[in-house]
Amino acid sequence: MNKIPFLLLATIAALVFSGCSLAPGGVQKAQEEKAYTFSKVIWKSADGGKTWEAKNKINKKPRVADPDILILAINPQNSNQIYAGLKSGGIMKTENGGESWEFSEIFTSEKVYGLALDPVEPRIIYASAVYQGRGKIFKSEDAGATWQEIYTSAADGPLIISLTVDNQNRNAIYATASDGAMIKSFDGGQTWKNIFESKSPILKVAIDSDDSNLAYFILQGGGIWRSRNAGESFEDITGNISKKEEGESARENKSLNGRSFDFIKADPKNSGWLYLAGSGGIIRSRDAGDNWEVVPALNNPQSFPVKALAINPANSNGMLYGASQAAYKSEDSGESWSTFQFDTKKKIRIMEFDPSNPSVVYLGLSE
Repeated sequence: MNKIPFLLLATIAALVFSGCSLAPGGVQKAQEEKAYTFSKVIWKSADGGKTWEAKNKINKKPRVADPDILILAINPQNSNQIYAGLKSGGIMKTENGGESWEFSEIFTSEKVYGLALDPVEPRIIYASAVYQGRGKIFKSEDAGATWQEIYTSAADGPLIISLTVDNQNRNAIYATASDGAMIKSFDGGQTWKNIFESKSPILKVAIDSDDSNLAYFILQGGGIWRSRNAGESFEDITGNISKKEEGESARENKSLNGRSFDFIKADPKNSGWLYLAGSGGIIRSRDAGDNWEVVPALNNPQSFPVKALAINPANSNGMLYGASQAAYKSEDSGESWSTFQFDTKKKIRIMEFDPSNPSVVYLGLSE
């Protein structure tokens, strides 16, 4: 008669000491509480940038709990695979569209300013970073499992602040440095050639979506240069921003005088279309930089400069921009905007559309 109470007590004791719960879902809840997270610096939108959700789960204890995102690179053939370059902590990677991340155990250089994937074989990755105080460029041929150094600055100080791979010619890579140098590789990073020197840092290179000969760059302070022969020579087209045209466009272009721009972006769909953005707001050229028009921003860009811009790869009328802690979405080239506020003290640094699914957008924040 005493066997039944004894068995019941033994069963209850086993449940208690094993850490299980009699309540439904108790085991699953205990496992979920062990998941690691980092700060809310990467966000994802599934509706083209109208609403956003933080994606900050990580498989292991994060190397940096509060990272700063400097650059994002999305695999054009597998959009679930995304890389994030960090100000400190190297590179993070996701294989499931941001649902979980992991830090690279191999790539531990700091300040990853540039990330670019080979458009034909995305397992090939290029990264520019600071290693032991010196600007360098690295290459991986196995999706980040191993890396090799392919370029180094001559001394401490100059940083490689941008990397751009030509989507029409995968072996053509442009890199720009904080000391005003622009170099180019014609063979996938094996060798390099100096193609331009400036007194100011070259912030960013943009290559036309359809014509590899058409390339542009922007200088710190706002100078815009154009090449029509893939970097063999460049021409200063800064003056085109404020030149006067006939009729209505004259009144528009007068408002461009004195504007300052910090970054440049080629339209992913339309050849010859180019965008500039910064404290001068957003402007667009539809003829390779000869003439410019204002894209009306919702906020005052002099008070809140545009820090990130993304153009819908399927529809150039659809665009997003980021200013401080807010994202703005337009479907009509800036005639009207919807807004989203982020619950963070950090500021928007980068925005990227999924090249194969324009409904999906990723955003990174930084100090």
